[in-house]
Amino acid sequence: MSKNDEKLLNINEFLPYQLVSLSTKVSSDFAHVYEQKGELTQPQWRVLSHAIQKEGSTAKHICELANMDKSTVSRAIKQLQDRKLIEMLVSSSDKRAKTIAVTEQGRVLYQTLTPFALAWEAELLSCFSDEQKEKFIELLAVLQNRLVNSHTSNAD
Repeated sequence: MSKNDEKLLNINEFLPYQLVSLSTKVSSDFAHVYEQKGELTQPQWRVLSHAIQKEGSTAKHICELANMDKSTVSRAIKQLQDRKLIEMLVSSSDKRAKTIAVTEQGRVLYQTLTPFALAWEAELLSCFSDEQKEKFIELLAVLQNRLVNSHTSNAD
């Protein structure tokens, strides 16, 4: 095979690049919701959201759930504590561990932001028919499961 016959990777059509590019654009566009309406950073929004969804989480668990590094999560936790949106409690099962508890003020903020977040999402997905939307979400889940399962089988 000559050098001219080799198939070159087109970065613009390469799935990992497309997903990262799309994720960055989606994240940037959504940022105005939690920045302007809640005065939160992206890491703060993600920590608060995961803490609400999974009560009693540790910082380590949030790192795993949100796919964020430890220092970013630690900073966000400290900032959320300073704003009295969360508090750290000693774990009932392990006295050495601390769990994240969302305060009433944190819950109110989250409940205030939720309708804006859902409206933003609905607007973004309005370019899809209902069937396309369902299929898109299904395909994302298939890819997610594929990666989770491939990491699990590689660990064996």
